[in-house]
This record gives sequence, C-alpha cells and structure tokens, in this order.
Amino acid sequence: MEVLLDSVPAFIWYKDCENRILRANRLAAESMGLSVDQVEGRSTYDLYPDEAAKYHHDDLDVIRSGEPKLGIVELLTTVSGEKRWVRTDKIPYRRDTGEIVGVIVFAVDISERVRAEEALQRAHNELERRVDERTGQLAATVEMLQTEMVERQRAEERVRQQQAELAHVLRLRTVEGMAAQLAHEINQPLAAIVNFARGLARRLSCPELDVASAQGATDQISREALRAAEVVQRLRAFLRKDAPRRELCDARDVVREAASLIDDEARRAGVALHLDLDPHDARVEIDAIQVEQVVLNLLRNALEAMDERSPGPHSIVVQTVTTSNGGVEVRVRDNGPGLPVDDVQQLFEAFFTTKEKSLGMGLSISQKIVEAQGGALWGAANREGGATFSFTLPPAHTPRGCASP
Repeated sequence: MEVLLDSVPAFIWYKDCENRILRANRLAAESMGLSVDQVEGRSTYDLYPDEAAKYHHDDLDVIRSGEPKLGIVELLTTVSGEKRWVRTDKIPYRRDTGEIVGVIVFAVDISERVRAEEALQRAHNELERRVDERTGQLAATVEMLQTEMVERQRAEERVRQQQAELAHVLRLRTVEGMAAQLAHEINQPLAAIVNFARGLARRLSCPELDVASAQGATDQISREALRAAEVVQRLRAFLRKDAPRRELCDARDVVREAASLIDDEARRAGVALHLDLDPHDARVEIDAIQVEQVVLNLLRNALEAMDERSPGPHSIVVQTVTTSNGGVEVRVRDNGPGLPVDDVQQLFEAFFTTKEKSLGMGLSISQKIVEAQGGALWGAANREGGATFSFTLPPAHTPRGCASP
C-alpha cells in the first residue's frame, strides 16, 4: 500500500475526525519538508496553521454527510512558504464495517494551470482595457469627424448661398445692360395696343358698327398685351431669387430662351446670332435659370468683344451637341478679335477683367454654376479668329421635373 501511495503524483492524506493525519504519502510529507513518519499522527493545525480550519470544515462536511466533496480549489503552503494551488477531492474513510472514521484527501498541484489562467485573465483584461480605450478614441474621432462634416456642410451651404447671391447680382447687372432692349420689346406691343385701341374707338363711334372688324381689333389688342406680358414674365423668371432648383429640361430650350433675351440687342449691334442646335433631344437635369444665365453671360461677352474696332461682318454661333456619355455640350463661338490674354484660365479668376465697367465675376460665377450642375466650362481661341467658350452638362438620370414637350 505504501509503494502504491508513493507512486501517485498527488498529495494523499488519511485524516480522522479530529483532523489528525493517520497516513500520508511521500509527496505530501515532502511538501512540508518532513518524512512520512514525522507527518503521521500530527494535526493539520500544526502543519498548516493558516489553512487548517478550512480543511477541517470541509472534512467534517464529508464525514457528516457521507458524500464525497470533489473539485475543491484551495491553497496549500509548502515548507518554503510558497503558496501552491491544489485541486482537492475528499471522500469518506470507512472501516470494514462501513463506519465513517475520517476522510481520504487527494490533492493535485494545479498551480501552473492557475497561473496560466490568471495570466490569460490578465491578458484578457488588458485586451478589454485596450479595446475600451481604442473604442473611446474611435468614438471621439467619429464625433470629431461628424462635427467637422457638419461644419463642412454648413460652410458648403454658405458658399452655395454666396454663389447664389453673386449670381443674382450678375443677373441684375445683365438686365441693367439689357434695359434698352427690354424697353424696345415692351414698347412695341404697347404702341400696337394703343393703335388698335384708337382704331377700335373709331369703329365704335361709327353709326354703323362693324362687329367683325371690332372683334378683330380686340383680338389684336389681346395678342399684343400677351406679348408684353411674356416679356415681363421672362424678365421676372430670369431675376427670380429662389434657392437652386433642378428640373428636367431640354438644354436647347434654355439656349433658345437666352438667345431671345439678347437677340434684339445683337441685331442693333449688327451681329448675326445663329443657333445650331442638335436635332436630338438634349434632356438634362439642371437649374434652368442659372444655366440660362451662363449662356446669356457668354453671349454678352461675345457681343461686347465685337465692337466697331474689330472688322465685320460679325456673328455669334451657339451650338449644342450630344456628348459620348449622353450629356450635352453647349458652344458659344464668335469671330471677334480673340482672347485678351494668353492664359485662358486667368479669365476665370474672380475679379479679373479687361473691361473698364466690369466686376470681373461673370466667367468665375458661370464656371461655378456649371460645376455645381456636374459639368465643366472652358474657353479657347479659334484658329480663324475669335474665341469659343464651351460647357458640358451631364445627362439626366431621373424622370422628374418639368420637361419641354
């Protein structure tokens, strides 16, 4: 039996009800720096004074219940004072008659496993700490980015508002330059209305009223009144100060509208204005008023470039072509004296101008308007003389808004 007990890689004790050691194997005795003979007969209170009370409490539970107590993880102090972790199983120690006289204790040293588990737990805790720290840093970074994004959106909104304000100022200055043309356009139907009204008054004063003739005169008055109203309506639409609003339109209609606003002025200046529009639909999703402003600004620049100092005949051609991606390219070509500078990009700089009475903002604002629509604006000198300014508009992708029939 002694050889068998000594061959087991565990601490083994036989203890009685008074917590005295009746038998121990060599490994258990050596943990105390003693021999088996020196351990047997001694109380655990002598050998393990710090832990004996707990050992005895567990022993009594087993003795009283008659049931084993397994898997107890507890400390054991060696002779060197080192604390070792052991996993202990305690079973009742019975006589041949079945009487319980004590407990048999099997304790396996699990210190390395416990240390490994503790190291693993420390690593886990450190990992959690680092994850929490990193999560906090990421949360702070995300919050900072969100704040920056909100600030950027606000800044972009302010820039858009400023651009809209500048565009509105440019439209006002454009209309200021068109005052004579607008007066002429409105005066024509108003003068016609006066003439027709006088004619109608003469007919009404005749003894024999020609109803058909009078009706014709009233129809003429109505048409001329509508003609004058259309001029005012176009002007009000052009000068509107609304937030940018995109709608599905035909780019050719935008070009036609812009050309109609400056056509009379071009005729009086002796400049032939030609429209060379692509026969295919030119559907784009744009802010029509702002793009109309771009076309009108390019037309006015071309018109102003061809004064009496440049040889005639003078002409401006506005062309629309379909791009390879289904969008539209608008070109405004003149046969004037050409570009006033070698660096074309300089013309698009804010406040740069070669004219005495110009803000130097027209091309700069026009370029920003086109870019806001998703397109690009550029200029180039023609080989045969004059210049061409072109801009692109991307194709429409959503079938909404107001399309021309």
